[in-house]
Amino acid sequence: MATPKKLISGNGSVSCLSELLTEMNLKRPFLVIDPKVRQSNFGRIFEDFFGESFDDFGTNPTFLQVNNGACLLRKEKYDSIIAVGGGSAIDLAKIIGLTAINGGVAEDYFRDKKAKIQSVPLVAIPTTCGTGAESSPFAVIMDPNIPKKRGIESIFFMPTAVILDPQSLISLDKVMIAATGMDAFTHILESHISRKATALTRIVSKGLLCSVREPLEDALVKKDISALEKLQSIAFTARLLYPRTGLSIAHALSHPLGAFTGMHHGLAVVTFLEASMKFNLADCEASFYEAEKVMGLPSGDGLLSWIRSIIEESGMAEEISNNLSLFGNLSVKRIALEALQSSNIPSNPRELGLLETCKIINESLFIFGR
Repeated sequence: MATPKKLISGNGSVSCLSELLTEMNLKRPFLVIDPKVRQSNFGRIFEDFFGESFDDFGTNPTFLQVNNGACLLRKEKYDSIIAVGGGSAIDLAKIIGLTAINGGVAEDYFRDKKAKIQSVPLVAIPTTCGTGAESSPFAVIMDPNIPKKRGIESIFFMPTAVILDPQSLISLDKVMIAATGMDAFTHILESHISRKATALTRIVSKGLLCSVREPLEDALVKKDISALEKLQSIAFTARLLYPRTGLSIAHALSHPLGAFTGMHHGLAVVTFLEASMKFNLADCEASFYEAEKVMGLPSGDGLLSWIRSIIEESGMAEEISNNLSLFGNLSVKRIALEALQSSNIPSNPRELGLLETCKIINESLFIFGR
């Protein structure tokens, strides 16, 4: 398992950024910041610190936006990147650094070009408690011409340093806390039931399953800062697992749905979570019921009932339904075919093909009123 070289965490830990940059002898950082985060109180800290920033991107960054950022990094000769935001900002920063230092354009690395040179140091400061992009050697980018989300792995993508400050989560509304928190939870659960799970990874996933329920519930009910801090740490740790274990069909389906609709990644994952777990249950009963037990839920249907309650009580159900209603008839077959190309399919507990995948999609759409 690869990990960042340095981790700073705790309430108010962002105040250590200046000291961290001095320690790393970095004098000219390039700030990549989510445009919405930039407008928050937390984001304004960085505006005061850096002055200029790169925020010309949205929820699903594109190749063009990567290449624009890479050109700026080269032109201005920045010596490092500070990425502030969720998975979109951090993944974008990873590919900007890789492209700027190794040459060419971002598209080259999604074909056959291999990066040979370490990018400039990357300091990741996540502002969600879900994707765990700050502890991952992966990055995902949107190809709008297809449209399709495309992922790539590189040893050069692991951030040099990470700052986990729960103050970054204060501006999130209830739906976004739930969507990002459930994304982290799904990473844990899918890692735990994965065909590729090992004794080592299950020790970690059991510990995370033991830890995630209470802070997620507390964060939703009262936005407790201690709960938010725990969720952020859980998201960071969970992402260390799945590059080794893989995930399941829920995550495989979330990427094409997000590409076609622009839906937030956490909401897209939740769209398929219930139906995918029901489908997989027969082939992962032992690990699934173990998850129920360590979470303190009733055996049999406790976990699925808990998932449903979080979806309903957080407002995610309504948000997902509203997102889906903005689009006409989604091509179920196309979403299924793209999902079946995902690297997460070999780790899904149960064998599945086009027919089974289409059934999961249709059941999921039915759950959310489509």
